[in-house]
Amino acid sequence: MAQEFFDRLDNYTLERELGDIDSIEAWWVERQEALERAGYMLRPRYRPDWKPSWAGTNKEYFDCEDGQKKRVSLMHSRLSVLLL
Repeated sequence: MAQEFFDRLDNYTLERELGDIDSIEAWWVERQEALERAGYMLRPRYRPDWKPSWAGTNKEYFDCEDGQKKRVSLMHSRLSVLLL
Protein backbone atom coordinates (compact mmCIF):
# COMPACT_ATOMS: atom_id res chain seq x y z
CA MET A 1 0.00 0.00 0.00
CA ALA A 2 2.71 2.51 0.99
CA GLN A 3 4.80 1.65 -2.07
CA GLU A 4 1.81 2.32 -4.32
CA PHE A 5 1.46 5.78 -2.76
CA PHE A 6 5.15 6.58 -3.31
CA ASP A 7 4.98 5.32 -6.89
CA ARG A 8 2.12 7.72 -7.57
CA LEU A 9 4.10 10.61 -6.06
CA ASP A 10 7.14 9.75 -8.18
CA ASN A 11 5.03 9.78 -11.35
CA TYR A 12 2.85 12.78 -10.48
CA THR A 13 2.67 15.57 -13.04
CA LEU A 14 0.87 18.87 -12.66
CA GLU A 15 -2.08 19.40 -14.94
CA ARG A 16 -1.49 23.14 -14.70
CA GLU A 17 1.32 25.43 -13.65
CA LEU A 18 1.59 26.59 -10.05
CA GLY A 19 -0.19 29.90 -9.64
CA ASP A 20 -2.47 29.34 -12.63
CA ILE A 21 -6.24 29.82 -12.49
CA ASP A 22 -7.93 26.79 -10.98
CA SER A 23 -11.38 25.42 -11.82
CA ILE A 24 -13.11 27.43 -9.08
CA GLU A 25 -11.47 30.66 -10.21
CA ALA A 26 -12.34 29.86 -13.84
CA TRP A 27 -16.00 30.25 -12.89
CA TRP A 28 -15.28 33.91 -12.04
CA VAL A 29 -13.21 34.44 -15.20
CA GLU A 30 -16.19 33.25 -17.26
CA ARG A 31 -18.43 35.82 -15.58
CA GLN A 32 -16.03 38.76 -15.29
CA GLU A 33 -17.23 40.65 -18.36
CA ALA A 34 -20.90 40.37 -17.33
CA LEU A 35 -20.00 41.55 -13.83
CA GLU A 36 -18.05 44.49 -15.28
CA ARG A 37 -21.08 45.50 -17.36
CA ALA A 38 -23.09 45.44 -14.12
CA GLY A 39 -20.59 47.79 -12.46
CA TYR A 40 -18.33 45.31 -10.68
CA MET A 41 -14.64 44.90 -11.39
CA LEU A 42 -12.78 41.80 -10.33
CA ARG A 43 -9.02 41.82 -9.83
CA PRO A 44 -6.85 41.43 -12.94
CA ARG A 45 -6.28 37.71 -12.25
CA TYR A 46 -9.94 37.03 -13.11
CA ARG A 47 -9.98 38.91 -16.43
CA PRO A 48 -10.12 36.74 -19.58
CA ASP A 49 -6.90 38.22 -21.03
CA TRP A 50 -4.88 37.88 -17.79
CA LYS A 51 -1.21 37.03 -18.09
CA PRO A 52 0.75 36.19 -14.92
CA SER A 53 2.95 39.11 -13.88
CA TRP A 54 5.74 36.70 -12.93
CA ALA A 55 5.87 35.06 -16.37
CA GLY A 56 9.23 35.69 -18.02
CA THR A 57 10.79 37.01 -14.80
CA ASN A 58 12.79 35.52 -11.97
CA LYS A 59 9.88 36.10 -9.57
CA GLU A 60 7.94 33.27 -7.98
CA TYR A 61 4.16 33.31 -8.34
CA PHE A 62 3.66 33.53 -4.56
CA ASP A 63 5.68 36.78 -4.44
CA CYS A 64 3.23 38.53 -6.79
CA GLU A 65 -0.21 39.93 -5.94
CA ASP A 66 -1.82 38.22 -8.91
CA GLY A 67 -0.27 34.90 -7.91
CA GLN A 68 -2.26 34.82 -4.70
CA LYS A 69 -5.53 32.97 -4.68
CA LYS A 70 -8.37 34.64 -2.88
CA ARG A 71 -11.79 33.31 -2.20
CA VAL A 72 -14.42 35.37 -4.00
CA SER A 73 -18.02 35.21 -2.91
CA LEU A 74 -21.28 36.89 -3.78
CA MET A 75 -23.08 38.11 -0.68
CA HIS A 76 -26.17 40.27 -0.45
CA SER A 77 -25.81 41.28 -4.11
CA ARG A 78 -22.35 42.72 -3.42
CA LEU A 79 -18.99 41.24 -4.34
CA SER A 80 -16.55 40.79 -1.53
CA VAL A 81 -13.09 39.35 -1.63
CA LEU A 82 -12.14 37.29 1.39
CA LEU A 83 -8.62 36.25 2.21
CA LEU A 84 -8.25 32.53 2.64
